[in-house]
Amino acid sequence: MKFYFYIKVVFLLLILNSNSYAQNQIVADLSQENVKISTDFQGAKILLFGAYDGKKGDDIIVIVTGPKGLVTVQKKEKILGVWVNTKKVNYINTPKYLSISSNRKIEDILNQKTQKISEIGLNNLKIRVQPGIRVINEQQWRQALTRNMLKSNLWSINENSVTLNKDALFRSFLKLPSNVITGQFEVKILHYRNSKLVSQQINSINVSKSGISAEIYNIAQNYSTLYGIFAVFLAVLVGWGSNLIFRKV
Repeated sequence: MKFYFYIKVVFLLLILNSNSYAQNQIVADLSQENVKISTDFQGAKILLFGAYDGKKGDDIIVIVTGPKGLVTVQKKEKILGVWVNTKKVNYINTPKYLSISSNRKIEDILNQKTQKISEIGLNNLKIRVQPGIRVINEQQWRQALTRNMLKSNLWSINENSVTLNKDALFRSFLKLPSNVITGQFEVKILHYRNSKLVSQQINSINVSKSGISAEIYNIAQNYSTLYGIFAVFLAVLVGWGSNLIFRKV
């Protein structure tokens, strides 16, 4: 495994130093581009490594973005001694997974304006409330969204986690939690010099289900009606069986 890794690093350096590449270029690769989720999936740790035409003081930021879609934030209230969901807000165009890594603090690399324009930082994401929903104190709901995604390990900020070596090589570990969703994940590597973007590269990771979980997922997606009927039938069968057992006892 290590031999294969070193071969790829040498190959990246040869590409970077070849005449076909201009100055201020960056090349990167992943130790794993396809992740399979099975019933015993405990998460994945992927090595990102590469080479860049760097100078002293340069910075690397890595942004991994999963599929985007609707994410619901719910508010619970205690009614008659029981906590129940009473209100909810739907956010659209929301990354179901987001990881931002850097070689040092992001605020030391980019100013607030650049972070906002580049959507770097959890508070700079261009997500919005689903149209048609009237929201009071939207900022509190947005904070709750961020808090929930961080708590579930689906969003993360990992400063000082990108290792730079001799202004030429970099590496970082990308962690996918056990509750990660399936789909195509974009891995964007940004090379900054004096807070200016000088080069970038985009790689991708494909996350898919395998084994029996994949079969169940495919049936649920392609035959949703039959899957719903089967789920109801199974629930009734389990309930009837439990009732029969307790009746005999």
